[in-house]
Amino acid sequence: MGDARSRTLLDFAIAASVAVVPIMLGMLLLVAVIRPQDPSAAVGPGQADRYVSVRHLAALKTFEQAVARRQAATPAMPTAAGVLAGLPQCRRDWEAKAERIAAQLAGLDAVLLRFSTRANTRVESAVRFDAARWFDAAGSALATPFEVPEYPGLRFHVGCADLAAALTALTRSDGRMLDALAWRGTEGAAVVARWRPEQMIAVSAREVARRNPWNGVAGCIYLGGRGADSVPTHYLAGARSAQERLCALPAMSGASGAATPKLAALAGEPRPDMPVADDRWRVPPSLQAMLQPLEGLHRPSGALYRLYTDADAASPELPTAYRYGPNRIVFDGSSVDVGFSIDLSIDPSLQELAQKTAACYSGRHDVCQALGIHRAEDRGRTIGHRLLEGAMVRIAAVAVVDVASGRIEALAGAMSPCARQEVDGPGRGANCDKRLPYPVQYRPDALLNPAVFHDAMPASTIKPIMAAAFLADREAGARWLSAERAAMKRGAAPPRDSLRGQLMRSDSARFLDRMLCFDRGFADCTRPWDVQSTARSFGWNIGCDEANADCGKQDLLFGRAVDATAESGSVRPLATTVAYGRLMSEPVGGKLGAPRQLMPRTALDPAIVRRCAFGADGRRLSDDDWEKCRGGSVVDVVAEGWGQGHARSSALGVAGMMATLAAAANGQTDVRRPHLVQSLRGVGPGDAATLQSAVVRWSLAPAQPIPLSRDAAEVILDGLSYGHRAGTSRTACEQVFDAKTCRGMTWIAGKTGTPSFPSDGLSLDDLVRLCGHGDAGTRGSHAACGSLRPYKWYVAAYRTDPKGGPWTKVIGVLTERNWLVQSGHVHGAGDHGPNPSAEIAMQIAGRQLGLISGAAP
Repeated sequence: MGDARSRTLLDFAIAASVAVVPIMLGMLLLVAVIRPQDPSAAVGPGQADRYVSVRHLAALKTFEQAVARRQAATPAMPTAAGVLAGLPQCRRDWEAKAERIAAQLAGLDAVLLRFSTRANTRVESAVRFDAARWFDAAGSALATPFEVPEYPGLRFHVGCADLAAALTALTRSDGRMLDALAWRGTEGAAVVARWRPEQMIAVSAREVARRNPWNGVAGCIYLGGRGADSVPTHYLAGARSAQERLCALPAMSGASGAATPKLAALAGEPRPDMPVADDRWRVPPSLQAMLQPLEGLHRPSGALYRLYTDADAASPELPTAYRYGPNRIVFDGSSVDVGFSIDLSIDPSLQELAQKTAACYSGRHDVCQALGIHRAEDRGRTIGHRLLEGAMVRIAAVAVVDVASGRIEALAGAMSPCARQEVDGPGRGANCDKRLPYPVQYRPDALLNPAVFHDAMPASTIKPIMAAAFLADREAGARWLSAERAAMKRGAAPPRDSLRGQLMRSDSARFLDRMLCFDRGFADCTRPWDVQSTARSFGWNIGCDEANADCGKQDLLFGRAVDATAESGSVRPLATTVAYGRLMSEPVGGKLGAPRQLMPRTALDPAIVRRCAFGADGRRLSDDDWEKCRGGSVVDVVAEGWGQGHARSSALGVAGMMATLAAAANGQTDVRRPHLVQSLRGVGPGDAATLQSAVVRWSLAPAQPIPLSRDAAEVILDGLSYGHRAGTSRTACEQVFDAKTCRGMTWIAGKTGTPSFPSDGLSLDDLVRLCGHGDAGTRGSHAACGSLRPYKWYVAAYRTDPKGGPWTKVIGVLTERNWLVQSGHVHGAGDHGPNPSAEIAMQIAGRQLGLISGAAP
C-alpha cells in the first residue's frame, strides 16, 4: 500500500501545482515524465529510478540543428553583443553573463573540433558549431510551447535559463557528454534515415536521463580490502556526488576505531586518453557492465532491494532467508534508504600496474616512460617503434587471481588507437594502415574489458590440463609420475623426451602422441576423454553436459556455474556470465553459432590415428605429422588437442585453470573459482551487516575439491618453470630481464600459447592482393582472409616472495600481435620472436615483486 499511496499523493501534488504554482510544473515532471500513467504498469529493469527534465532535453535538442560539417572557412563565433542580438528574447536574463555565454559558444566549437578530429572519432567528418542555426532553433524553442506524450494536455516552455544550462552541460569536462550522444557515422542506416539530411547529431532522453534523487542513495563500491574482516582502501565516487561523502563514513565502510586509514575516492573507470597520474587507472575498465546484475540491490529503487528490505513483503518466490529488513543511514541529518554496498576483490595498486602495462604495450608511450618499461631489442628507443602506431600489440587483456582465495585482483584491458577505431568509429584515422585485413564496424561489445569479455582458442595453454590427465592415467600415469619426480630430485634440466621437457618446449606433437596412446599402439585409447573430464576439474567445460549456449562460461561475480539455482530451486542467481574455458566440445549439428555440448565419448579408429601419426607410408618423417591428419572424428580430437578447433578460453579462464594447479601444488585440497565480488552488505560493520550467506544469489560459490594430486601438480609446475629458462618464453623473459637472470628465476612457472593464424607468412600487401581492403569489408576465398587474429597467450603462477614459499598469484594474458612497418608482416610470424603476452606478465610480476625498478635504463 505504501508504494501505491505515494504515487497517488504525488499525482495529487502535481495536479495541485498546476492550479496553484504553474512555474513548478516543469520541475515536478522530472519524476512524473517517466512514471507510468498506470501505477501498476511494469517498469523495465533499471528504469524506475531514472528521470528526465523535459525542458532540459528540449533545450539540448536545439543544438542538433547547430552542429554542422566543418568547412575550410568557418564563420567567427559571436561576441557578447552578437549573443544578445541573436536571441533578443534573452537580453534581460543574459545581459550580465553574455560574455560568459559567448565564451562557452566558442568553447563548444573548439570541443567539437577536438571531438571530431581525434584519433578515436565517432563522427564521419569534422564538425563545427553554427551559431546562426542555433539562434534560429533556440528562438523557435523559446516561442513554441510543447507537450510530452506521457502527460497530454500539459504544455511546457523552454526558457533562457534552460538554454544556458544545456550549453554548460555540452561544454563541461571538455565535452564529455558528446561521447554519449548519437552521431552520423556510428549509428545504423535505419536510425540515420529518420534524421534530417544535414543532421549530424541526435539527443534523446536516454542519454540525458539521471538517477531519481528522491529514491534514496545508491550503495558504495569498495576496493582494496584483503579479507572478510578487512577495511577497504578505495571507493568509487564522482566529484561532488553523494557517494563522495557517504562512502567515507565508517558505518558504510565497516571501519571502526580512530586509527582506521582514510579512504580514497576514485572518480570512475579508466579512459584510453587518461593522464598518467589519474587515479582511475586503479579501477577495472567496464566495471559498471560487470556489476550490472547487482543494480537491483545496489540502488534502493530496485524491485529486488524493496523485496529484501521491506519487512512486510510477502512473495511465494522469495525464500524467508532473503529477508534483511530496512537498510538506512542518517545522512545530512535525515534517515535515508541506502543501497547495499559491494566489496570488490580488486587490489587497486595491482590493477593500476596491470592497466598501465597493458596501455604501454598498446601504444601509450607516456605510460611506458612513467613506469620505466623497456625491452631489450628496442635498444633504448620507444617500445614498439618498429610496429604500426608504435604499439607492441593491438589488444592486451590481463587477469590476476590470488591462489589461496580465488579473489580476482586485477582485470586490465587496452587497445591501440587504430584497433579501437575499427569497432568504435566510422573509419580508420589517417595514421592507421589501410591495408589492415579487418573490417571496420561499430561494435560496442568489442570495447568491453577483453580480460573477461573476449575469448580465443587457448592453443598450448591447455597443456597443464592434458599433463594432469596423463599423470592420472590408469595404466601409465603412476610410472610417468614416478620417473618425473625422480628426475626432479636429481635437479637437472628436464630431458627432451620427459613430460616436463615437453611442457618446457611446448612439444605439441609429443603431447598428441601421449593423448592418443602412442605408447600402446593407439589401441583402446580413452585418454582424449580423460582430458575432457580433467578440464572440468580445472573449472572448464561447466554447463556443457547438454546442449547449452553457456557451455564453458562462468559467473564473474561470485565464481558460480551459470546454471546454478538457489536453495529453493526456483531462483536463478544474479550473475555476469563471461567466457571461461571449454575443451573437447562441439556445436550441436556441427553448425557454427549453435549451442555447444561435450564431444561424445567414441572409440577412435586406431588405423586412422596411426595414419595421422606416421603418414601414409608408415614412417614418421617430422615432428609435426599430426598437422596433416585426415579422417573423420579423429581430426576434431587432434584439433582440440592442439588447443584449436572449438576450444575457447578468456584471460580469466586460463588464470583460473592455473590457479587450480598452483593451489594443488601448495597442498590445498579445495579452491574457490575466481570471483570479483567478495561480499554484498548493508549499513554497519560485522556479520550483522552482511547479507545472508545462504542466499545463493549474492554469495560466494563454495570451494571446489581439487582432484589433482600435489605430486602431479608439482611435476607440471616444475616443467613450466623451465619455460623462461630454456623453453618457449625464454626470448620474452630476456626482453624484460637479462639472460643470466632468466636462467636463475625459480619464482615463476608459465606456459605460452599461439593459436592458428594462417596469415603468419603473408605481408599486408599480400593480404590486400588476396583479400581486398579491410576498410571496404571485402573478403577473398583464401584461408588467410578468414576471421582468425594473430593472438598470443601466456599464463603463469608466481610467488610474491622470489626466495621461495607457496605459489601466491596467477596471471593470464592474451594479446593480439601487431604488424611490422618495414616488412608488413605480423610481429613474431611463424611463432618466432618474443611472446608479448609473456613480456607483459613478467613486467607486471617483476614490478610487483620489486625485481624491476621504475626508472628507465
